[in-house]
Amino acid sequence: MINKFYIVFFILILIFSGCSNNSKSSNTNNTNVSNNTQEEIVTNINNKLPFFDMKYAYKAVRVDKDSFSNALTNYYQDAYYSNIINRNKDFLNKKLVGDNDIKKYAIDFISNAYHYSYRDDISGDDLYADDFTPFYASEYIYVERNLALKKARDLLLSINNKDADIYFALFLSHMACDSLYCFEDLQNHLKDWKKAGGTNISMMIGIVGEYDNANEIYSNKMNLVNYIIEAPEDLRAEQLIADAFEKKFLKYISKNTGYLDVYNENNYNISSIIYEGTAHISSIGVIKDVLNTNIMNRYIRTYASGALNRNKIDPNIEYYENFYNLENTSPKEKYDEFSDLYFLEFNKNTFVYAIENDKLKEVYYFNPLFIGNTRYAVYESDETFNFRLGDDSKLTLAKTNSIKNNNLKDFVTNSNFITNGKFQSEEYAEYLNDILSFPLYYPNFFLCDINNDGKEEIMVTGTYEHSGGRGGIASYTLLLKDNLELDLESAAGKSINSSSKQGLNTYQKIYEEEGKNKMLLVDYQTNTAQDIFTENGIVSVVQFTYKNYKFMPKLLWKADLIEKALKTDASFDMNKAGSDSDKAIVSDKTLRIADKIISDNYYREREKLNEDGKEKLLESRRLETKAIQDKQGDVEEIEKEMINILETK
Repeated sequence: MINKFYIVFFILILIFSGCSNNSKSSNTNNTNVSNNTQEEIVTNINNKLPFFDMKYAYKAVRVDKDSFSNALTNYYQDAYYSNIINRNKDFLNKKLVGDNDIKKYAIDFISNAYHYSYRDDISGDDLYADDFTPFYASEYIYVERNLALKKARDLLLSINNKDADIYFALFLSHMACDSLYCFEDLQNHLKDWKKAGGTNISMMIGIVGEYDNANEIYSNKMNLVNYIIEAPEDLRAEQLIADAFEKKFLKYISKNTGYLDVYNENNYNISSIIYEGTAHISSIGVIKDVLNTNIMNRYIRTYASGALNRNKIDPNIEYYENFYNLENTSPKEKYDEFSDLYFLEFNKNTFVYAIENDKLKEVYYFNPLFIGNTRYAVYESDETFNFRLGDDSKLTLAKTNSIKNNNLKDFVTNSNFITNGKFQSEEYAEYLNDILSFPLYYPNFFLCDINNDGKEEIMVTGTYEHSGGRGGIASYTLLLKDNLELDLESAAGKSINSSSKQGLNTYQKIYEEEGKNKMLLVDYQTNTAQDIFTENGIVSVVQFTYKNYKFMPKLLWKADLIEKALKTDASFDMNKAGSDSDKAIVSDKTLRIADKIISDNYYREREKLNEDGKEKLLESRRLETKAIQDKQGDVEEIEKEMINILETK
């Protein structure tokens, strides 16, 4: 068992490492403060700082430290998580010397991380919990995994004579961490892999399940590899999704849960797609940070106040939550709650796309600045029938003879559903409901030589309107025995009546081809169909994809909107955070936001002043910076100091 004290100590060391009065950063608040009072500070608020990826930064622990430690210990002791957690920690602590050791252990770690990924799902109930401490501990584990993958990647990059296996492992290290988020990097790794003669992608295949098609998995993952290598520089997310859907590798680059920057603000949280109720209504759950709501409200009012009309603001929740609340009862303006949703990390952005009835529908992009405009792209579809005879609406229907219910007694023998010559419709509906889970209250009986043996068999067809869940029509065309019971014994009866293409959101057609009667059964929601032919007691069932779709994306956003997305970065280059207080600011969303507001306020005020006024303002800024640095990484004390600064502005 991990000692509780050790965990707390380790966390504090990671977050507030190197406590020292002498550790002062020269870049805090983006003001290069020096002893030269005449120094001119020239900056532009909108200048882009070097990218600092927050997925590699441990978050400041703002909850009770003992509770956090206990939650972390519970993860270590849980058999579901412990192997993965210990593997990450072991690799982070492992000292590797020499290229052979680096290659062996780094590739092994990356491969395991790719195939046995850490994941912590969120349920709808989790979002209303009183204490999120277990999830904050889980976020810590995600960061640890990311750091371990980064270490493995950096070690492999340090090898001078790289072979194909190394380049492919570098590619997988990104896939295991954040899919296609660092697209340019992994594209370069695969190009180098190909130049090195790489043809074996077994590292990416892993163990194939008993019921999986190994050739299909290999082909689809090879499609992904080749696609990345050949992708153009101007590839956009909506086109990537359409191509991945067509080339059957979309599931390999998508997620439904993970440690994600859902709001595209460079701040990561455990997030999940949540499906609830019989209607399978979807929502996006994001575990909230512990933060200062006053600073958050000021941040939103300063940078995103125009993104949400006043008449759309919900007064029942905190002001800033109007911009961050994706899990709610009516998110229709944000995404389609009746679709299946998926996360896609691509090119340093996180997108969400929707699929409905196995068809691409929409792509969404979330950021506080664009909260009222989340639809990024939509899809138009071009569909072609995959059925060998083409459009099934043009099929020649088989010859059938309808039987009125009152005449059933003349066509059946020994039926429990005929009493005194009268058909018992209620009893029959209950009988079918017990077997099919749906009743047929208005069955239509008919005769058809479905076995092509010269003798007509009795069959029944009908529908039931289902109102539960998302609703739908249950359709059936069934083969019966002479007593009206379902034929569940003969080869034809088993094939027809037991088919998954009978029931909700399906339809069936009996058609004629070259004088033979055949059945087409279609499940249009899963886009699959069966073609059934029976002759001489032999049944042939061909299952196939019902339609082929090609999806053409239509971009709804202007090309530069993503570049204007609002970030929660601090004002300074976070890659150069050296002091304890700088590191604390980087590790905490509230402090990063407050730092940006303070810095931007400084430069705005400076533009209004003459030289004497600028000098006085600079001196004041130096004192504010020193007061923050003197807190030596204490998050709460830094926050108090920042609030004091903001309240005086």
